[in-house]
Amino acid sequence: MSLQQLREKIVNEIPISELIQRYGVLLTRKSSNHMGVCPFHADSNPSMSVSDEKRIYKCFACGAGTTHFDFVMNLNSLSFVESLKDICEKFGIDFDSYTDKKEKSQELVYAEKITKAASEIYHQIGMKSHPQEFTDFMKKREIPDNLVKEYKLGFAPKKNTILNYISTLPKKDQQGVLNAAIETGLVKIDRERQSHYDTFRDRIMFPIWDHYGKIIGFTSRAIHDYQKAKYMNSKESLIFNKRNLLYGLHLAKPFIRKRDSVLLVEGNMDQVSAFRKGFEHSVAIMGTALGDNSLRTLKSLTKNITLALDSDNAGMDASIRINKMLLAAGIIPKYVEFSPHKDPDDFLIAEGSIALQTKIDTAKPFIDFQFDQLCPDQPIELIDTKLKLLQDAFEIVSPLKKDLKATERLIKWAERLGLKSASDKILEDYGNFLSSKDSQGSQGFSRSAQPQQKSQQPSNQQNIPEYAPYEMGPPPSILAEEEIQIQEYLNEAPPAIEMPNDTNKISKVEEILVMTLIEYPNCLEYDEMSDLLDFMGSDRVKEYVLKLREIIFEIDIKEFKNFALAIAKDFDLEELVNKAVAKYTGLTLDAEKAKKMIVDLGKNLIKENLREKKAELRIKRMNVRTEDELTTLMIEIHGIEKKLHSLK
Repeated sequence: MSLQQLREKIVNEIPISELIQRYGVLLTRKSSNHMGVCPFHADSNPSMSVSDEKRIYKCFACGAGTTHFDFVMNLNSLSFVESLKDICEKFGIDFDSYTDKKEKSQELVYAEKITKAASEIYHQIGMKSHPQEFTDFMKKREIPDNLVKEYKLGFAPKKNTILNYISTLPKKDQQGVLNAAIETGLVKIDRERQSHYDTFRDRIMFPIWDHYGKIIGFTSRAIHDYQKAKYMNSKESLIFNKRNLLYGLHLAKPFIRKRDSVLLVEGNMDQVSAFRKGFEHSVAIMGTALGDNSLRTLKSLTKNITLALDSDNAGMDASIRINKMLLAAGIIPKYVEFSPHKDPDDFLIAEGSIALQTKIDTAKPFIDFQFDQLCPDQPIELIDTKLKLLQDAFEIVSPLKKDLKATERLIKWAERLGLKSASDKILEDYGNFLSSKDSQGSQGFSRSAQPQQKSQQPSNQQNIPEYAPYEMGPPPSILAEEEIQIQEYLNEAPPAIEMPNDTNKISKVEEILVMTLIEYPNCLEYDEMSDLLDFMGSDRVKEYVLKLREIIFEIDIKEFKNFALAIAKDFDLEELVNKAVAKYTGLTLDAEKAKKMIVDLGKNLIKENLREKKAELRIKRMNVRTEDELTTLMIEIHGIEKKLHSLK
């Protein structure tokens, strides 16, 4: 059985009114529907209508509504799959029986087995044997027993605990588990003595969970000054990749959704401390890096990110790197600074929760913090110094490209420096800076649909194509033709023609886009997909793609085809999706090919939009009554032709 079958079972067998009442909302029957007080806003008059026949709910006051799953997801801040699990628990359905289990290699089975066993062993040693070092650490850090259990914190003694455990396993499994322990870094080989020994010794053990709550590795902390490495992680393996992990995310997810924000810290202990002090929406990066997968995961949960990394140079460098990544993804993170304290853990111990909350509430964007750091204490007299600081500012905002969040800051910065140049000149220089910076980059597409400028060729009138780019507007010959057309149109005074405005119409390019995304669903995982949404003319396609992006992170890829088909009827796209599903192969594109495909789709969408805009302008041209209006329209049409030619 599959999750798709589970979804259908819930929709078909559980009346939505019964589900909503099971979650504590009292409903009263009114005609063929039910009415109740909406739980999603301060409702005093029953505003929520529930229809068992249509299997939907709708609040007429706040607009909340649609399916069984949307209700549970929004009520309890859950993901789609989490909502399925929650409904199963409420109605006594065996969730696991509907989960397709992938066939695992024996190597993977052994790696998961030894990692899970090691976690339990370390935890039991800490909780039951009460090593003095473990007890002292927890007491000093003010970590109560309930959190020790929640995080399964443990202790690795100075002996071969894991090796001893492996020796107790059945003979047929011992070698396979030992190989897995070596592969995952729990055990090392002493080649000189031709023996093995435990990697983690005399260390506090922090199990690391993946985003779905499975233990896949460890971070360990030294307890003695003579130990060379203060922190040691599991090594990269078939189950552990620290760049793709966020410590504590399995616990923080519902709180991130509920608060619509996340506090990003640097160390495991910072996350545990923050969680204990009421900042349950905190997660920690592993080391000083944020991987692309981790960024995508965070972005799917919230766009409100606060950087709260360590106060040392490494922490600042990490903040700068992560800030650039977030800016490029369209997110402007805020920044909390802890100096003179080293990190959030030290700050919370010294200053307390209220002080940290105040810092978060008053935090400014990291990008603005960088501007403040640029500004010298003394007034600047030298023009060259001011221009150098302007170039530094260009670099800071460059991940935002020409977004208003960048250009408005640059204009204010130029004023702050006392530069006399006009805003247009500042932004022109910034545009040149971006062109220079991107000159060796990829030929992508941008939200503004502006094609990259090609290098100018020597003027040669005979080589000008039919629709050559006009840098200074249409040439005189074209304008002369326009003047004749103007008089003709004004003299004819044609009747007004209504402009088409059908956001439900699906273009050929949008059909291809849907077909492509279903054939290669891993394209949905990339942030570049968000840029495509702005160019989709059909609301149905846009909402459908957004829904696909939500579920791609939550379901087994084997389930994707069924889910894509099941939700298509909600957007009246069954016919199109049926065609796409018929071609589905389950193939996965590598990152380079996937991103190229997204770029190509984006360019085609831009072209489609430009052609539609051109058609609209031609219709609009039939309604003008003045020469100035018509001149403006004709120049705008030629501008579109220029862009279309550049995108060929």
